[in-house]
Amino acid sequence: MMKNKIKQLFQAEKMRKRKRQLIAWGFFLLVLGANCLPAAPDFQGYLKFFAHPGLTSPYRFNRFGTRLQLTLKKSQQLVDLFASFNLDLDERYRNSSNQINPDMMTSFKIYPVEAYLFFHWSNLDLRLGKQFIFWGRTDWINPTDNITPWDYTNITAEIEDYRLAVNALRLNWYFGLSNLEIVFVPYFQPNRTGLEIPGAQEELPEQKPSNWQEGLRFSSGWGGLNFSLSYWRGFDLFPSVVPENKALKIKYYPQQVLGVDFDYAYGHFVFKGEGAYYRTQDSTGFDPLVRNPFIYYVLGSDYNLSSEVTLNLQYVEKRVLKWQPGFMSPHEKKVTRSVSARLAYKKEGYYSLQLIGVYNLADGDYFLLPIFNYEIADGLNLYAGATFFAGPENSPFGRNKDFSRAFVEIKYSF
Repeated sequence: MMKNKIKQLFQAEKMRKRKRQLIAWGFFLLVLGANCLPAAPDFQGYLKFFAHPGLTSPYRFNRFGTRLQLTLKKSQQLVDLFASFNLDLDERYRNSSNQINPDMMTSFKIYPVEAYLFFHWSNLDLRLGKQFIFWGRTDWINPTDNITPWDYTNITAEIEDYRLAVNALRLNWYFGLSNLEIVFVPYFQPNRTGLEIPGAQEELPEQKPSNWQEGLRFSSGWGGLNFSLSYWRGFDLFPSVVPENKALKIKYYPQQVLGVDFDYAYGHFVFKGEGAYYRTQDSTGFDPLVRNPFIYYVLGSDYNLSSEVTLNLQYVEKRVLKWQPGFMSPHEKKVTRSVSARLAYKKEGYYSLQLIGVYNLADGDYFLLPIFNYEIADGLNLYAGATFFAGPENSPFGRNKDFSRAFVEIKYSF
């Protein structure tokens, strides 16, 4: 057992070293390629200090450090290059950077946020590389958004911290008021959930053509109604824990998702809806280790109380199909319902405040995310807020209590 553990640690360290080398070479090639384009490159970025203290005992800092983000943009007639890299000095990396040789532990990490080429023509564009791809129109909870993973252990004010860009090909064809979007993702990347089970091994889908992920979305509008229809064939971003050969394995099962969404503005209201049918491998409902097919939908509305204040309210329901008593996971419910709310206030040029909340009606657990942003000067911002998970121990949000934390960030953009 100890030999296998040491071997795994050495392999992990070898993979980390190789990854750092690939990132460094990738950044070098992007800069070199940018300088080969006719137009001069545009460099932007920011410098940020962050401190994220935990809100549960023993109240340690979840993150503490400094980030430098460098963004490169370069354009010519038919192609744009975009690359964004983070250089982090974060104490959380020191705890897991090198368990074999403590002398080599480091709090420094460099990694790409996005890096892609963007080709554009009159009615067609193609984006190739590491990028964020978001589907759906409802607020915070999106049943059709199954391409870009979440980092649930790191929810803060900035989307690049809690969402994980994927290596993808994304093609958009525009005709009239409509758009056909085709997405291809060859390498699966799961959500980061913080799930840790002693002795359990994670098993990612094998990298082969039959496991490539793809989908398409048709978007259009008619009479003030905007809508889209989508299809996605990929893998569940959430893990399943299954017994296998007298051990536990963390696996990710394939699924297909048929989705629809819409929004419609009427006076001070914007009505929104989004829903999806998830077709899983357990088509009959008799496999307790695989999720049943289910329907997942959101209905809600934005209400503009004034030019500065917006309120969003939503109703969320998940309904499991093919329910077979005695063959279901003890943690699964036939119907789960929740409500969400977002109150946003923005004083342009000064400060903004958001309060986001989700409450599960059955379990009584909830998630809260207040975010305050104060513009100290041009390009200099202060962010403060907190991530709260609370509820019964075995509830979805209750299981994440240890990830509750506050955050304070000072960011200078240049």
